[in-house]
Amino acid sequence: MNNKQVTHPMHQQSDIIDERGLMVFDNITSMPLYHEPYITDRMTVTLNLNGWMKGECDMRPIHFRKHDIAIIPSRHILSAYKTSDDYHAILIVLSPAFQEEMKHRYPDVYRDLQHYHYRQDIPLNDRQFQQTLYIIHLLRDLSMDDSPHRTVILGDLLEVLFLKMQDYRKENGIDKHLPSLREELFSNFYDAIEEHYSESREVQFYANLFHLSPKYFSSVIKHQTGISALAWINKYTTIQAKNMLRRNKDTTIQQIASQLGFSDQAAFCRYFKQHTGVTPSDYRTMA
Repeated sequence: MNNKQVTHPMHQQSDIIDERGLMVFDNITSMPLYHEPYITDRMTVTLNLNGWMKGECDMRPIHFRKHDIAIIPSRHILSAYKTSDDYHAILIVLSPAFQEEMKHRYPDVYRDLQHYHYRQDIPLNDRQFQQTLYIIHLLRDLSMDDSPHRTVILGDLLEVLFLKMQDYRKENGIDKHLPSLREELFSNFYDAIEEHYSESREVQFYANLFHLSPKYFSSVIKHQTGISALAWINKYTTIQAKNMLRRNKDTTIQQIASQLGFSDQAAFCRYFKQHTGVTPSDYRTMA
């Protein structure tokens, strides 16, 4: 298995992605394998040319196979555990700024893409695969253009791709899922964690946002996901802390503690060790 952690092109060229807004990587033979969850900071569209990738998205198993196309939304919890020896994929990677612009430009198309309950993967037949490959190759070629209309052109092509994916879902009998009230509550809760995790790690704080009692709120989240509301809050906070420790080597632990909303470094160290089993310093050394 190709499971050795390497510096992935998405990370090597992160500054260029932010500068260009959109990049297409067409020779991907591995995924970032941390062997632990991380929070994606860029929307990614993946077309599997060959092989497979196994992992989790929002703590639910995923298994992308040959000729699957999938959307990995930004801000969600992703774990890529294994890729096959013959894994080969094309990635379309959007910067946060480009994605926000697309959401405002094409709100109807982008509305569902961030939702926790929305199934993102679609197995493609040969015709669908060839059509998709054509659109992505066009995106790749035009993404390297410096035309003053580049952003508009790429946005229109992305809209075409996403609309074709909706067509493929219908053709392949994958109905669009209409979320239940509980699913909507969890999606809103997840969004709230992202916005407020450095402000509060108390269930009552989040229950109050939705005008629900902490007990009822917790029971709904647990019933819907199998994971308690407090566990979701702690998981998100811990993953963000790990990301900061791993990526920002020049940032002090005191600074990270402050950014995460802890009263002091000692409180952050106690929290981090309680939920990971190691101190922030030890984790940074191992990462």
